[in-house]
Amino acid sequence: MNGIRISSLIKFSGMVLLAACLTAGHANAQEFQGKFTLPFQARWGQATLPAGDYTFTVGSPGKPFHLYLYSGRKCVGMILAQSFDKTYFGPAELTVEEGTVRTLNLPEIGIALQYAPKHSKQLTAPEERQLAQLVPVRAAGK
Repeated sequence: MNGIRISSLIKFSGMVLLAACLTAGHANAQEFQGKFTLPFQARWGQATLPAGDYTFTVGSPGKPFHLYLYSGRKCVGMILAQSFDKTYFGPAELTVEEGTVRTLNLPEIGIALQYAPKHSKQLTAPEERQLAQLVPVRAAGK
């Protein structure tokens, strides 16, 4: 009997997550929508993303920065930023380091979202550039 209840709870939770992914782009008019082409496989949160085209939606500043990631029309992840910088004004790009997405820089809304921990040792700028791969990001309507 308890197994049936647990199974029902798991199915319900999955449907709620799916509904959240499907409605994420319509929930808030102040969200930022963007897109990028990943030229290689990368890890982002718990997801391993194959090379390809992706779109995303980020909640507005002042709320937790949930990112909903889509491949075509399919939601492939909901990722919460570990930290953020509200003073970012550089280029719009993903920084992928050693196969893992580390930051998503969005100057159009003035933030840089950080997803992966930084190195335990302090690296110089040239060392960082050698390790990092940059992927351009653009607003979805452009």
